[in-house]
Amino acid sequence: MFNYKSLLASACLAFSLTGIAVVSAQAPQQQEANFERYGPFFFFPDKPDLLIYTGQVGANDLLNLKKALRENPAVNTLILSNNPGGLVHIGLVIAEEVYERGMNTYIPPDSYCASACSFVFFAGKNRVADGRLGVHQISAPELSGEQAQFGVSDIVATLPKYGVSADVLGIMFSTPAKDMYYFSPQEVVKYGINRTGETQVASVQPVQPNSGNDTLPRHNNPASPAQAPQQAARPSDASANPQQQHNEPSAIPAMSDEDKAMNVAALMIQTGSSNNDDAMAFVNEYYADTVDYFKKRRPKQEILQDKNSYFSRWPVRRFVVDESSLKAKCENGLCAVYGLYDYTVSSPDRNKQSSGTSNFTYVLDLQDNYRIVHEDSEVVKR
Repeated sequence: MFNYKSLLASACLAFSLTGIAVVSAQAPQQQEANFERYGPFFFFPDKPDLLIYTGQVGANDLLNLKKALRENPAVNTLILSNNPGGLVHIGLVIAEEVYERGMNTYIPPDSYCASACSFVFFAGKNRVADGRLGVHQISAPELSGEQAQFGVSDIVATLPKYGVSADVLGIMFSTPAKDMYYFSPQEVVKYGINRTGETQVASVQPVQPNSGNDTLPRHNNPASPAQAPQQAARPSDASANPQQQHNEPSAIPAMSDEDKAMNVAALMIQTGSSNNDDAMAFVNEYYADTVDYFKKRRPKQEILQDKNSYFSRWPVRRFVVDESSLKAKCENGLCAVYGLYDYTVSSPDRNKQSSGTSNFTYVLDLQDNYRIVHEDSEVVKR
């Protein structure tokens, strides 16, 4: 059984410091308080605005969460305690429930939240990771075939809505499913992972398109440099009504199609850094059946062969997108994305290495889960 006193005390302290209204931390001194359990969710009446979520993400968790919130309507903060994740699709639907209710999320010190649990954390209106936050590629044995593809598509479409930067998505999709990437305290700040008050992270500010690229390629675009995420400022008002915060979440500006397309394109580039099998799995999912591929119309099978040949030739790869270079233009259900990325590739067996900067153009089909229908690129610097 976890130490609920420590969890509640640390959560109260953290959120009082960040301006999120939580009852001051006064752990009971005489005896263990009674608690109510809803599967992996624990509610303590002496802290009526907090709910603890511990253990794996399981099949009945959404039902248990809804019951806990229905019976305890003052809850506005979900404490994620030693949760290693579990069922991907359940993690995603719980995250959406947290997001729609405007709940806060918190990982206490000496605790962790990883894999599918990270989706829940990112969904918090306000979120603080004092403990360890871990991410990796989707691994969903409960899903197969087309269902698993929709799982990845859901992640790509949903996490940016929660204010998750392309850098974080890139790390997530380039970390093999068998491994786990835990963000350091410095990275939590660098990537704007914590969010407090009204300030949102990983925002994208649109600008006017460049005059030279106003037309979409046939079947085949520029308009908004992705801003680097900034650490949110702590709000000055720490006495806000917690019930009001629960029921009236601060509005998060809706992402435009251009914003979403730039996030997806950056993710596609960065996932090329993963191992060959994982990179090919991503390529297989995110290319349409027929693609305008380097000025020639090709079936998907030829593209897979070409990508596999490249990955085999250069088995060690690192791609880093220059987010300030990203531009996008969307019309008629298609989004063209332009940008630059730095690359370093090597082949230890051949004792070869290459590095430089390349531009790229993708056209994504919004009606087909952002799949690629046009690709082109050119090395601009070696």
